[in-house]
Amino acid sequence: MRALYIIAVSVCMGWVAQAQPVDTTYLKDLYDRTISFNEEKLDSIEWVAAYIEKQSSSLKFGKGKILANRLRGYHSELSGNYENAIRYYLFTLSASRESSITEYEIAALSDLAIVYSAIKQPEKAKDVYMQSLRLVEKNGEVSSMISSYCNIGAIYNLLNMPDSALYFLNVAHRLINQHHHEESLPFVYNNTGNAYFKKQQFLKALGYFRQNKLIHDKTRNSADLWVDHLNIGDAYIELKKYDSATLHTDSALQLAISLESKSKEADTYALFAKLYEKLENYRLAYGYQRKWYQLDTALVNEASGRTIVELQERFNASDRENRNRLLQAEVEHEKLRNKTLSSLASAAVLIGLLVGLLLVVYRRSNRKLVEVNQVIVRQKEKLADLNYEKNSLISIVSHDLGSPFASIAMWSQLLEKDNSLTPEQRNALARIRESSLNGERLIRNILEIEKQGTRHEKLELEEMDVAAFTDHLVSTHLPAAQRKEVKLQTIRPQLPVYLLTDQHLFSRILDNLVSNAIKFTFSGKSITVSVREDKDHVELEVADEGIGIPKEEQHFLFGKYAQLSARPTAGESSTGLGLSIVQRLVNELNGTILVESEPGAGTTFTVRFSK
Repeated sequence: MRALYIIAVSVCMGWVAQAQPVDTTYLKDLYDRTISFNEEKLDSIEWVAAYIEKQSSSLKFGKGKILANRLRGYHSELSGNYENAIRYYLFTLSASRESSITEYEIAALSDLAIVYSAIKQPEKAKDVYMQSLRLVEKNGEVSSMISSYCNIGAIYNLLNMPDSALYFLNVAHRLINQHHHEESLPFVYNNTGNAYFKKQQFLKALGYFRQNKLIHDKTRNSADLWVDHLNIGDAYIELKKYDSATLHTDSALQLAISLESKSKEADTYALFAKLYEKLENYRLAYGYQRKWYQLDTALVNEASGRTIVELQERFNASDRENRNRLLQAEVEHEKLRNKTLSSLASAAVLIGLLVGLLLVVYRRSNRKLVEVNQVIVRQKEKLADLNYEKNSLISIVSHDLGSPFASIAMWSQLLEKDNSLTPEQRNALARIRESSLNGERLIRNILEIEKQGTRHEKLELEEMDVAAFTDHLVSTHLPAAQRKEVKLQTIRPQLPVYLLTDQHLFSRILDNLVSNAIKFTFSGKSITVSVREDKDHVELEVADEGIGIPKEEQHFLFGKYAQLSARPTAGESSTGLGLSIVQRLVNELNGTILVESEPGAGTTFTVRFSK
């Protein structure tokens, strides 16, 4: 933890430098110790950054500048100077990419994401963390993967998406248990507690916060203990245990003061305001709210002041450079003035005429541009109205058509119970009922695409045996496959394959892929549904021996209403909606879908889910 290295760096640095030869290994070890410091050792972080840069220059150690600038970014971040922090972290990111040092690139991306979280830009932080996660998964280093999953879970908490946060935190927890990385447990416990807090399961959240405090009571890290006391206090407030809440919030304030952290002190005052508001002591609540506001505003003003000074200095430097350039130009101009006065006068007249002509042309063009913009605005408004009318019409027509199809299906099912019907009549009734069900399904798909295509569904995650569940779902499609004389089979491991996912969305993905495969496969051919798993993923594969899809059309597959050259082999209906729905559902489950196809050889869809 960060507190373990405070005395060694601040007191013994000079002795260590003399007793141990300064080489690249020593500088790297020094950097590794310093990057774990907290606010208590700001001066040490700045000193070490300068020391590493100076020694690296002597040793011609190219990575040294990257290490020094990352430390400077960390120092700026702890000081609340986020503009400087971003500037230093962007430098380390650029330098790491130029030098192809993946581990430093991952670290720089994580640093940037932390700063974006601090300045209230969680969406941007999530994008940066996702870039980092892709590199980490490719690298395969376990501790980095645990950190990345934890960080993404924390960002989803900031975005108020606790179910998604729990998904990534559960993945991190499983990796910790598998590889015995207990040092990462506090981060998982803290963010898991926050996720349950956002789900308003306060007692469960309190359990995780207490586990964290038990760990930090042993390490005695003041910054970590401040987080624990603040979280526990907040949970006790929601549980209406105000005496315990007061005790922990007061401990958090004492730690914030001892750390000399204005941001931590401001957050603690905000929690005191919440506590006394719950106790209906509005005078004290108002007082703490004022303290929070004054301190928080002071932090913002301090940061703004620094930014203004820097911008002013840049402006002054640029202005001085411009004035020197103008002065030099005036001197040169004065030397040539007497020799070229008549030529300049003629040129001035010519330029004046050209400027006048250009001004006339510009004014005419500007008038035309204004007219064109007005036409575009009117057309845009008209298109918006037409699009609204189109969506309304689709909803009304689809809804009204649903009832007749449902009635046809019901009456045909009743007629099938008549024992006096001939086999031909029963066959005709079965076709009528199947057509009505297809029509009703088509209407549901249209409504889903038009109304829900851009809306995220609420996930209901549960751990299930996807191999057994896939067997069950595929069996429901056997009658349709048998009617078409298509062989439908499942290949799965002998042991259960567990996955944390949404059962309803998973079944809809598989149903769409299997029904599509049946439509586009000739009689006498085969369809194979496979379930596989590896260390980090579960794969669902649907492979058919159908007509296939040309390569030039494959990138249209997942678009709404995609109509390709391939047609169902027995004249079945196809609207092009199914794969659009599949793509959206796979995205909801943080999965990926791939397609491989060749005309005449069949098509294979592969869906990958992270474990």
